[in-house]
Amino acid sequence: MNGSRRAKAGPIMEAAGAALLVIAFAIEVLQQQPRWVMRLSLGAAVVLIIAAALNTAVRRAWLAALCGLALILAVSQLVRMTKEPLFNGLNIVPLLLIGCAAMLGRGAVARRRSLARERAQARSDGEERERRRWARELHDETLQELVAVQIVLSTAVGSGEPAAMKEAIDQARGLVANQITSLRHLIVEMRPLALDQLGLAPALETLCRRTSETFGLEVELHVGAEWSGLGDELSPEAQAHIYRIVQEAVNNAAKHAQASHLLVELGSDDHAIRVAVRDNGRGMAHQASTPVSRSTLRTAVSTGTGLSAMRERGHLLNGHLTVDSTPGEGTRVSLLIPRHDKRRSRPKGSASA
Repeated sequence: MNGSRRAKAGPIMEAAGAALLVIAFAIEVLQQQPRWVMRLSLGAAVVLIIAAALNTAVRRAWLAALCGLALILAVSQLVRMTKEPLFNGLNIVPLLLIGCAAMLGRGAVARRRSLARERAQARSDGEERERRRWARELHDETLQELVAVQIVLSTAVGSGEPAAMKEAIDQARGLVANQITSLRHLIVEMRPLALDQLGLAPALETLCRRTSETFGLEVELHVGAEWSGLGDELSPEAQAHIYRIVQEAVNNAAKHAQASHLLVELGSDDHAIRVAVRDNGRGMAHQASTPVSRSTLRTAVSTGTGLSAMRERGHLLNGHLTVDSTPGEGTRVSLLIPRHDKRRSRPKGSASA
């Protein structure tokens, strides 16, 4: 059973089990037909167990507790029908089930809080990394060249010669023109206009072209024929998250992979949207054909590859991010996003775009 069917079947089974349990309790209150109460209670227990298997860990604990109550009710009816008090010993089974449910629920809550802390930390690390990057870019390029403009003009003013003034003005104009270009590149990286005006595919085409011009790589973008119909399905926030994931993967490959060729792929079918970035670089050790794990992500953050930020964005899209890499054979970053899911078209949270 795939994810979408499980998501639909879980609530249905849960409602059916709860309804059977309510009916059994109602008949028990009326003190009528203990045999039917036992049958309904056992049926409710079976249905609730199935519902627990189809639900999340937190819901699973709650459903297991309800199942324990149903079994206690069934045992009480068995004792009433047989008039054998020894059967009360069977209550140990549902009591153990309720205890296990309590432990399971506590563990699930603890894991959820731990994951929330990890995601918040990943988001904070990504934001801080971006701040350091912009500060470095502004300091190393913009600020230095503005200081150079100031020095050139001050020197020319001090000399008082018309020829020196003209040469200084020409140099200053060149330096200012360089900074205008650099600042435009920074603005595009912060929020590409093509993404807002034309959509995701044109924005990625611009990214690929700029990467090719900057790093001298061969960068290709393959867009599936069905992609043009996804404009209304993907919200602007979702498109921004996908763009940032691709941008991070492309920058990592261009700067660290020693690759000569990059391929960016956008595709979809009736079930999922697929985004992939492949390179023919040196690859990464100890990550061959395996999903990104938490330990891998922490290592990636420390080395500056930003995989944790990519995974966080994938989570906001309700997607699944994997990294397949073999030393000497390149790396493939893949993002799989389920379609027809409102949680994906409207991301669950916001990360810095």
